[in-house]
Amino acid sequence: MELNSLFGLPAHPILVHAAVVLVPLAAIGLVLIALVPKLRPKYATLVAIFATLSAGSVGVAQGSGESLQEAVRNSVKDPALLRTHTQMGEDLLPWAAGMFVVAAFIFVVEFMRRRDKPLKLPVQATNIAIMVLSVVVAAGSVYMVIKIGHSGAKSTWNAVNTDG
Repeated sequence: MELNSLFGLPAHPILVHAAVVLVPLAAIGLVLIALVPKLRPKYATLVAIFATLSAGSVGVAQGSGESLQEAVRNSVKDPALLRTHTQMGEDLLPWAAGMFVVAAFIFVVEFMRRRDKPLKLPVQATNIAIMVLSVVVAAGSVYMVIKIGHSGAKSTWNAVNTDG
């Protein structure tokens, strides 16, 4: 999905903030319900919603970033920084999708358990897998958000003359 502008401004700098907020929130929630199973009944649905919104916000930010890249391609001071940022931006969606998949799995397991139709899975192995996968995709997602944000800031502020 591509949005070129919002309120007369480029959409990407505005929309990217949704991903910057939602990805870490989903990551924190996912790690909490993974490492503290007693939190799952109460928070699995909320974490699944945040993981869904998180992945969606990443897709929207990517689309708006592609539009912005096309608009500024020939006017940036250092095109290599812009290319680096764009390439990194493409790497976040698999991490956010991984959080969505793990959160959705936890939600389904919890939903079935509440309906007295638990999935026939080995409990200890499932808990270990949930813990490991949750920590990996959450850490990877947050790391990528920080790395991409830094490269975007460098790309933007490198174009600004700060010498006075």
